[in-house]
Amino acid sequence: METTKFSPLQFFSLLVLFQLGTALVVNLGLEARKDAWIAVLTGMIIGMLLYLGYAFLYTSFPDKLLTQYSRILYGKYVGGAIGFAYTVFYMNKASRDLMDGGLLVFASTLKETPLFIINTMMMLTVVYVLHKGVEVLARTAFILLWVVFLIGMIILLLVLFSGILDFTRILPVLSNGVQPVLKSVYRQNYQFPFGEIICFTMIMPFLSNQKAGLRAGLLSILLSGLILSATVVITISVLGVEIAGRSIFPLLTMVGKASIGDFVQRMDILVVMVLIIGDFFKISVYFYAAVIGISDLMQIPYRKVLYPLALIVLFSSLTIARTYSEHVKKGGDVLYKMDPLFYVILPAALIIAALIYRFRSRRQAGA
Repeated sequence: METTKFSPLQFFSLLVLFQLGTALVVNLGLEARKDAWIAVLTGMIIGMLLYLGYAFLYTSFPDKLLTQYSRILYGKYVGGAIGFAYTVFYMNKASRDLMDGGLLVFASTLKETPLFIINTMMMLTVVYVLHKGVEVLARTAFILLWVVFLIGMIILLLVLFSGILDFTRILPVLSNGVQPVLKSVYRQNYQFPFGEIICFTMIMPFLSNQKAGLRAGLLSILLSGLILSATVVITISVLGVEIAGRSIFPLLTMVGKASIGDFVQRMDILVVMVLIIGDFFKISVYFYAAVIGISDLMQIPYRKVLYPLALIVLFSSLTIARTYSEHVKKGGDVLYKMDPLFYVILPAALIIAALIYRFRSRRQAGA
């Protein structure tokens, strides 16, 4: 395992960019219609609770990866199987996010460029940074977070001065009751993007300050949830819930409508920039979690695993689906049926085992 460390502020930056990632541009929570913003906020609260569970595992084994303490708690074979399942899960998520980013760039700016070339260039960038180490990734996140915030402010001002906002489009609140909101939270919003931070259990051991780092993580979820909820409100206020729900990339469509006279217009390239930055960090964190997990499980040096797994992720991204609609449908099915196993069930089993482990350790120490 690497010996490098990074600061709580860098950890905060990495988490924020990871959570914003692809969540900014997809139909987040729109299953709840006008109340999508409430579904996002509810998912954020559940995400905070999940994070506290992941943080408990980290504080119980502060210098261990998830793949390591799963073997301590459940033994070599069962614990090893849990760790291996997580590495495969992380690689699948990295492949899906690589496909997400490639499809957006292909659809919005590089329509004549083969998707394979776009995905290859993105994956080469990820591998280059991770070859330098996770500390370099964290430092890069701290710098690019300010770039994302600056672009976000430009987009917000553009929309405000365009005069296209109509907040009546999100009214009345809870007109269909709470059931659509709860359904959206259950099927999507607590998992995407908040439950996905389970992969940071493979990064937490590199924190230089445990308590400050965990507080920074909690604040990052709060900030990301507020940003995503506000984005949903603005998108629906500009497009209306029907157009936003039918749009493949609603934020891109919304910014494309914003203009100030005939001077400032077609600023949707800013959305593409934000997605590329966020998607880069999402792919990087997932891929790093998979690489460091395989390295630990198989006792192979980290950098020797990096390039073969990068090829697997790249080619997997191109075989996930034939069309974007198929890609989205498969992603939704996985999110609803499979992901809770990795976000809730297995972590809960690890937490219960960790509590028993702590209790036994204290009894033996007191004996």
